[in-house]
Amino acid sequence: DWPFDDGAPPPNQIVEDWLNLLKTKFREERGRCVAVHCVAGLGRAPVLVALALLESGMKYEDAVQYIRQKRRGAFNSKQLLYLEKYRPKMRLRFKDANHCCVQ
Repeated sequence: DWPFDDGAPPPNQIVEDWLNLLKTKFREERGRCVAVHCVAGLGRAPVLVALALLESGMKYEDAVQYIRQKRRGAFNSKQLLYLEKYRPKMRLRFKDANHCCVQ
């Protein structure tokens, strides 16, 4: 569990832990599935998924649109601003693209 306030962006330590978990799991097994959930599924979980998409090379606008196609109402204005300002370090880009797949 990585609890953080509903409607808020995640603390830095949660972001680091989340991305490290994904990097480890995707390297262990190609096509690994990782489920993410929160109470309503509109804020915290979508933000973490968006961060993974950004870290894998997707543009901010594309990540938000992709997630909103799957989950209408995802993100509030504070979370969108956080994601827009977020600067990915491409921590989930792999030489072999088969290591990571978001569906």
